[in-house]
Amino acid sequence: MKKNELAWIICICFVVGIISCIITASIYEKKIQKIPYTAQAAEEESVSVATDTARITPSTKMVYEYYYTEDGVTQTLEDVPPYFLLDMTLEDMKKVYTDWQIVSFSSKEVVMRKTVEAKSNEQYVIGEKDGYIAVFYKEPQHGVILHEMTNTPLSSLPVEERERLVNGISVTGDENLARILSDYTS
Repeated sequence: MKKNELAWIICICFVVGIISCIITASIYEKKIQKIPYTAQAAEEESVSVATDTARITPSTKMVYEYYYTEDGVTQTLEDVPPYFLLDMTLEDMKKVYTDWQIVSFSSKEVVMRKTVEAKSNEQYVIGEKDGYIAVFYKEPQHGVILHEMTNTPLSSLPVEERERLVNGISVTGDENLARILSDYTS
């Protein structure tokens, strides 16, 4: 196996692990907001934890904040927790999301932040092609074109996730794409 292919497989495995965070709920709600963000403001904020025994429940609101350094945009995604995060504590989350800052953690809401060294306008759609998970790139001039195919068959996923992929999941940015793909391939 080529080193480049192995690197992609590892990256995809990581992304698929995290994508479940975004697509597991039966009702998928996505909200992206553009708000100003500065690195200094991030350093001044402290992590707010309700209790050390707080755990993620099916009703916990997951908030993912992405700060894009190249254009200074913060995008926020709100969702329900994926099945693999249920019953996790703050310490468990820190082990899973080592490259994220956990801003606040309670049974009601978990806020996580990540700095992305990219522009915020890279658009992808994760979907299905020939029975496998595929990534499509959104281009203003050409529409949606195939970006890459994975080795993960749709048949290996739960029915709800298959339906979401058949409908297509819009993703902004390479980091989000990598995160989501790792959820599916791990």
